[in-house]
Amino acid sequence: MDELDLINLKKQARVAAATGDKARAIQLYTEALAQTPDDDNAIMELVPLLDDEDEKRDYLKRVLRISPYNEEAKAALAALEGTVTAAAAPRPEIEVLHCYYHPHRETRLRCNKCGKPICTECAIRTPVGYRCPDCVRELQDKFYTAGSGDVVKGAVMALAGGLLVGLATYLTILILGQFLFFGFLASFFLGPALGGGVAELVRRAMGKRRARNFPIIGDIAFLVGVFIIAIPSGLFFWSLFSIGMAALLIILAASALYARLKF
Repeated sequence: MDELDLINLKKQARVAAATGDKARAIQLYTEALAQTPDDDNAIMELVPLLDDEDEKRDYLKRVLRISPYNEEAKAALAALEGTVTAAAAPRPEIEVLHCYYHPHRETRLRCNKCGKPICTECAIRTPVGYRCPDCVRELQDKFYTAGSGDVVKGAVMALAGGLLVGLATYLTILILGQFLFFGFLASFFLGPALGGGVAELVRRAMGKRRARNFPIIGDIAFLVGVFIIAIPSGLFFWSLFSIGMAALLIILAASALYARLKF
C-alpha cells in the first residue's frame, strides 16, 4: 500500500467517524495502523472511538512509546487512570533550555517525540504538536522508498518526456506561431496537460515509489530533454511572440511535472 492509499484510507476513516459509523472507522484506522504502526496521529484519532478502556489505555501507552512528550496522550491516559492531569498538577518552575540546533538560543520548547530542545525557528507544527526537524524527516523517510535504480528509471523517463514535450512545443509554434491568440491559448492548456502526463509516466517507471529530492531531479532531466529539441530547432530564435508561447508551454509543463511528482 503506497502513501496515497494510506492517506485515502485515513480520510475514509475520518468520514466514517464523523458520520457516526464507529465500527467502520475503527476497521479503517486498524488497517492503516497495520501498515504504519508508528502513526501516533492515527492512533490518537482512533482512541476516542473505542469503548474498551483497557484497549484505549494500551493505545495511549503505545503513543507515548512513540512520542514520549505527547501531552494529549499523557492527559488522556491520566484521565483513564484517574490520576491528576497535567493541568491540575502543581506547575514546576519553567526550565530554560538551549536549542539543539542553535545552542546560543534560549527556548522553553521541546520536540514532543524525542524531547530535544528546539527554538521557534526549528519547531515544526504537526497535528500532534511541535516536532524537531530530525523527527519530521524520520517520519517522512518512511514514505521515500525509491532506490537508486528507481531514481535512474524516473530520470530517464523524465528526459524522454522532455524530448516529447520539446517536439510538441516545436510543432505548436510551427503551426500556431502566427496566430497570437490561438497560439497562447494552446500553450496555456497544453503545458499542464503534457507535464501531468509525463509525471504519470515517471511515477509508473518508478513503481509509484518516491525519493526525497526526485521532483527537482525529474524537473532538471525534463528540461534537459526539452532543450535538446528546442535549441537545435532554433525555437528561441523565432519571433518574440513565438518565444513567449514556447516559454509559457515549457514553464507550465515543468511546473505541473514538479507539482505531481512532489504531491
